[in-house]
Amino acid sequence: MTNLYIAVNKVDSLLTYRDNPADYVEIDLINDYLIWSNGSIAVADGQDEPTELELTIAAPHIDPDDPMTVEKCFIFDDSEGPGTLREINGMGINRRYVFCFMFDGATASEPQLEAWDNSSHNTANFHVLGNGTPANSMIKGVATTLALPGEGWSGIPIADTNVLLLNDGAGALPVLDSTESAHDRYCNLKIVIPADYPTPAVEPFVLTVRYLYN
Repeated sequence: MTNLYIAVNKVDSLLTYRDNPADYVEIDLINDYLIWSNGSIAVADGQDEPTELELTIAAPHIDPDDPMTVEKCFIFDDSEGPGTLREINGMGINRRYVFCFMFDGATASEPQLEAWDNSSHNTANFHVLGNGTPANSMIKGVATTLALPGEGWSGIPIADTNVLLLNDGAGALPVLDSTESAHDRYCNLKIVIPADYPTPAVEPFVLTVRYLYN
């Protein structure tokens, strides 16, 4: 069995997980979650879990003239007692080491990042996921293991059958060699709201990594 561990960079997205693991927060898939927001005094690094009202106040506003990239992404880190918000460093900009996916062995298929309405993984009808049209998903992703994404990167819209290949399209991950403890694969993500989008929404979508193993 090949296990997956996911971590996000909270300090310096110029450094890999292996360079400085203390810069990263490993995601507890049961208790932790991500929040995309423009941020505020209450929705900020080091703050407690925000209330629904605090999240509403910090929500991005639809721009009538231009597409708008949501400014920040936080992880609610509940790993050590009372949870704390940690801002993810480098999200949405020209940085490589932001979201890290660590596989402790070989895979039988290329790992891919998917987005769905919920953990049933059978619909992608949220507005943020393209309102039923995956190519219109506002969630954009780019694999960054091999290179920077570039200034103003556009990425792949992720929803339903539109997926982000985490090994840059190179296929399944091989058996680890004697110098490796895991295959580390990186990506960057952002949410881009189209100009004058007609429907505001609060939507708890699900990100999933799918892969086969022997």
